[in-house]
Amino acid sequence: MIRANVHQPFFRKFLWVFLGCTAFAGWCLYDGLVAYPNKLTIAEAYEGLPEDNRREAWKELAAEQGWPTVTPSKSAEEIGHDIGSQFMMVVLCMLFGIPALLMFMSGQGTWVEGDEETIRNSKGQEVPIRSITMIDKRKWDAKGIAKIHYEVAGKKKKFVMDDFKYDRETMGKLMRFAEAGLCEDQVEGDFLERDKDAIAKKREAEQMNDAGQDEEGEYEEVADSEKR
Repeated sequence: MIRANVHQPFFRKFLWVFLGCTAFAGWCLYDGLVAYPNKLTIAEAYEGLPEDNRREAWKELAAEQGWPTVTPSKSAEEIGHDIGSQFMMVVLCMLFGIPALLMFMSGQGTWVEGDEETIRNSKGQEVPIRSITMIDKRKWDAKGIAKIHYEVAGKKKKFVMDDFKYDRETMGKLMRFAEAGLCEDQVEGDFLERDKDAIAKKREAEQMNDAGQDEEGEYEEVADSEKR
């Protein structure tokens, strides 16, 4: 029995998304609860002064309160809109961050394992190798996803293989177990793994043969030059 454990880099990126969203949400909360309300208080105080001689009056009031003596760059109404925007950003961060955290947590401690008789996962789904009727590998090469179709007690079921979420090398070995009793017509969208192995060995042999011929040609050229 071999086991494919979680491929942590795949799930870890969701953790980074969550942490990034949390940090940005914290910044927005600070602006919405502290920074902008302080600016709003200053802006309202400035706008509450009589327009006549407002600048001089503002310098005196600001000095008394310990505020910056520069004129507020935004009106109280604009700052109010900014406060609302900060809370909207917090909501958006939650909409992205919470699903990302759930995705990260969903992969922790999970696995897929199998041997020549059975393939199963940590969720309790079990696939008898003999019950497999077809494998859809149309997304296996590009996305690492394959769907194993099997039938147990007259019921048709599906088992998803994903070598992005789990150790790729081990998932490849499990796929070989799954395909052991199948023919080419029962695998859709890609070659059988055993056929890929045969193709790879053939190419390797051809490359070695070509390299040997090149070396032989070079040797003959050297020998000819020495004779001359």
